[in-house]
Amino acid sequence: MVDKTNTADAEEGDSMKEIVYDIEIAKAIADRGSPRIDGIEYCDGWQDHANMGISSIVALQRWDYRYRVFMKDNLDEFARLVEEADRIVGFNSIPFDNAVCRANGVDVPDEKSYDILREVWIAAGLTPAFSYPSHIGFSLDAVSAVNLGRKKTGHGALAPVQFQRGEYGSLLDYNMNDVWLTDRLYSIVKSGQGLDDPRSPGKLLPVRVPA
Repeated sequence: MVDKTNTADAEEGDSMKEIVYDIEIAKAIADRGSPRIDGIEYCDGWQDHANMGISSIVALQRWDYRYRVFMKDNLDEFARLVEEADRIVGFNSIPFDNAVCRANGVDVPDEKSYDILREVWIAAGLTPAFSYPSHIGFSLDAVSAVNLGRKKTGHGALAPVQFQRGEYGSLLDYNMNDVWLTDRLYSIVKSGQGLDDPRSPGKLLPVRVPA
């Protein structure tokens, strides 16, 4: 693993207003291999964007490195932040985070979005849309581990459980760490170094640098 964390800086002189964001959902998604948890509400699967809802959104304003937290009571403020931003960065954000936001009343335009996972797939010679099994192995956890030496602090499947149980501190801490990892990866991408392939450590993927 190459330590690239020193490239994560404020990118002085970059006047573009960028945000890095990640959402967590309110209703759990049933796992075929695990029993449902008593007392927990579930949606109808990964495409049930409206019914899964939003429990929390964490966004990092890269122009002043201010973290912001949004829940049900201030989602309108996130909508204003999206309008203000020139670029919206995420990891698997175009098919998931953006779609969930739109289904729940917040328009996050795909045309203003830079999806790191999609760009990693393209750099690996894959299509920009997920296809099983060719696209597995590129999770945020895997990409962060090989490029940053850091991993996620939990599992996304637990986030809606934490939300429904009122464990908001744990939920937001997990959500914020995902944004931190995504931002560090984005800094590496913007530096032009490319990202190490988690499926072939030592192989560099020429991830597109956003214009």
